[in-house]
Amino acid sequence: MMQEEFPNCPICGATNGYETSGILSKYAKCQTCEVKWQLFVKNNKITHLTLHELPKDGSSVYTIISLEKPLFTVIAKRLPTYFWKNLKLNKKVNWEFLSKGVTSNVSKAVIVEKGEKLLHQWVGMRVLHGKKVVQGNTIKTTKNEYGNLLLSTKKLRWLAIRESGFWKKAVSLLVVYEIPLEDIRGISGETGDSNSWRMFKKVSIVDSKGENIFSLQYAFLEVFKPIIENAIEIRRTEIAKEKKKERFHVILDFSSLKTYMEKGGLIMKVLKCPECGAKIEFPKSGTQTKCSHCGNTIYAQDIFEKIKSLLE
Repeated sequence: MMQEEFPNCPICGATNGYETSGILSKYAKCQTCEVKWQLFVKNNKITHLTLHELPKDGSSVYTIISLEKPLFTVIAKRLPTYFWKNLKLNKKVNWEFLSKGVTSNVSKAVIVEKGEKLLHQWVGMRVLHGKKVVQGNTIKTTKNEYGNLLLSTKKLRWLAIRESGFWKKAVSLLVVYEIPLEDIRGISGETGDSNSWRMFKKVSIVDSKGENIFSLQYAFLEVFKPIIENAIEIRRTEIAKEKKKERFHVILDFSSLKTYMEKGGLIMKVLKCPECGAKIEFPKSGTQTKCSHCGNTIYAQDIFEKIKSLLE
């Protein structure tokens, strides 16, 4: 029945067929991306589908073009077959949508670095491991610390809930642990279906210091992992650009600038100060020089940008 109605999987487009199951309720599972639907049938015809289990290929975070929301937002919703037949996914993460989930009390509790953007947050618990001595014996202990896991373009922050005051309790959030995205070594966790979507799920994040265990709401591995992986990719791109820029600034001095100009057919013996117009002898080396007339600093980088526009 599912094969006849949907010869191509609505999510991944595969034609490898479905695995069917269920007696009272009918289910169909794509054998490629492993997305699973609950089928609603009338007169031997499928009328509606409910997204019961999220796909395992990372596409649960892709954006449904017609709704401008991620695919995982329609889990457990009973939707007509025409919705799935017309489903089109933008294979990108909708960060604008996800960032709306960052609450004001969380954003106010962190100091955001220059160029850093807050992307998403999860509510839950952090598992803390410790030790205590009881009658001369060392016993391992665990306790749960409630708070929020905040994702940005640079790091993951754990904000623990803190209470203060004796007569009148005041609740606040405090950043107690940070994981730079480039330090994340692995992510694992639990999965589930539409019946357990709102339940807390165990998530393990391994960084350069070890394993961090959380229990978070709306954190199925099929959602949590691709969101983090996409954020890591953004961070890696930023780091690559920063390194390239740093290398460029180190390499670019007046000597390399002169060579660049000569290759383009330009020979320059003197410069004009952009501040006062005085003539300055073209330096043989160094990344900057000063005008002897007004004291203005002239950078090889600035001259390069102007020369580059002339040669292009």
